[in-house]
Amino acid sequence: MGITVENIKKSYGRNVVLDELSLDVPSESFTSILAPTGSGKTTLLRIMAGIEKPDIGRVLYNGVDVTSVPVQKRKVSMVYQEFINYPSMTAYENIASPLRVSREHLAEKEIDRRVREIAGLLKISDVLGHLPEELSGGEKQRTAIARALIKGSEFIFLDEPLANLDYKLREELRGELKTVFKGTTIIYATPEPIDALSMSTHVGFLLDGKIAQFGKVHEVYSRPMNAEVGRYFNEPLTNMLEGKLVRRGESASLRLSEELEIKVDPFLKYMKENEYIVGIRPQDLSTVQDRVHMVPFEATVDFTEIVGSFTTLHLVHRDKNLGIVIYQPEKSHRRGDTIKVYLDPQSIYIYDKKSKKLIIARGEPIAAG
Repeated sequence: MGITVENIKKSYGRNVVLDELSLDVPSESFTSILAPTGSGKTTLLRIMAGIEKPDIGRVLYNGVDVTSVPVQKRKVSMVYQEFINYPSMTAYENIASPLRVSREHLAEKEIDRRVREIAGLLKISDVLGHLPEELSGGEKQRTAIARALIKGSEFIFLDEPLANLDYKLREELRGELKTVFKGTTIIYATPEPIDALSMSTHVGFLLDGKIAQFGKVHEVYSRPMNAEVGRYFNEPLTNMLEGKLVRRGESASLRLSEELEIKVDPFLKYMKENEYIVGIRPQDLSTVQDRVHMVPFEATVDFTEIVGSFTTLHLVHRDKNLGIVIYQPEKSHRRGDTIKVYLDPQSIYIYDKKSKKLIIARGEPIAAG
């Protein structure tokens, strides 16, 4: 059944962090809680794990209310952003420590078997005899993860565990964690959309103390129902431009600038207002017109950013900032260069400006309600 959070509210003084938040985390899912830093992700994880208590509301594990059950009596593990290991113990003893205090009273041979099995899974077998100060950042975090995993907890909470690692290590661990935690219920807090996109089965977007949208990753990514979810849940962030509906007889367009208009004739019956927010993912802009219906416009290069296997061009169009992803740059772009950019109208997301609700998703209208 998993974890159910019902109408949780948590405040610190006058600061309301979680506001009657509800959430259902499926059993054996890898669920990411995604939101910018300072949105309350850590507080939510700590309440779900039993480290903190909510002001109101309750938490259920597999249908059983555990709100008042102390964390020590729950079969849970938690891994933090900081590399928390016992400094006087070797990596081996750090990993073995939960088993040594377990009520199972395991034989030394069984403890050794489990430690070496987990260490092999996390690729730290060759550093088991080292103290934490002798380990790299990645090895320290792998040791902390191994210690959480070896307990055999039903629920494992990960609070930004990759935040203090360099880009290469983060990328490496993303590929491993999904496999390592298979078959366990994982709740993973992160401000990084790429974490949710690459590892999770489900994602919940935390906004203004509530879960703005929750679902399977591909469903939320394909149809972000709120403009803020749409802006944030992409890597790089989605371009958000304000547009006005311009009618010309029986035809209509969304005007994003004096130079850039997008025809919306097929969707007029769904568009009751005059102002909208248009979401354009950087991956859906191009410097090449590879489809006939693509709309051209000019923009000026502000700067370029190489991120892993792709390059992000940061552009300015009519005082509007835009990002565009190029996977195989056909040429170098320098600051101040004016380039032609092409937009596929079938790739955009249209949101009502007032309600921030999704109206059109990549050429498909969203049913009301």
